[in-house]
Amino acid sequence: MKRLFDMLWVFLRKAENAIMVVSTIILVTLVLTQVALRYIFKLPLMGVEELATMTGFWMYMMGAASGSRERNHIKADLLHSLIKNRRVYSAVQTFVSLATVILACVMTHWCWNYIAWSLKSKELSPALMIPMYYAQMSLLVSAALMAFYFFIEFVDHARQAFGKPSLALPKAPYDE
Repeated sequence: MKRLFDMLWVFLRKAENAIMVVSTIILVTLVLTQVALRYIFKLPLMGVEELATMTGFWMYMMGAASGSRERNHIKADLLHSLIKNRRVYSAVQTFVSLATVILACVMTHWCWNYIAWSLKSKELSPALMIPMYYAQMSLLVSAALMAFYFFIEFVDHARQAFGKPSLALPKAPYDE
């Protein structure tokens, strides 16, 4: 079971990183193309901003999921300064993590409803008439990934609150 989880963890990391790299390359290419066409050749191409925005959705949302996986997302935590007992601190972190999991699941549910509405309404982008769910799907994928990662973080904090060691999650190659 542990091996299967480790394989899933590594696969998700690689998939997220690939999506971030590819979307970044596409986004930079689109922006540079539009700048060159508009300011050098004086021939702006309609719809490039739309494609860049849709690509940016995937880049930003996968970055958010990746930040959740790596636990380097933005947080304001002063509790570690106030609570010196490690198990008490872990118990408080467990509660905070549980609240985060619940909120991430609510957000995932909202994203699901949004995608369902978008599919039903056949919402299209204004210039290129691309179905909007291509970009909006990034919200659902990211929210589901964040809910999963926050759940793993919750389990980790709960284990520590009960005096067990932290989860041994697979490290990224650059962490070793």
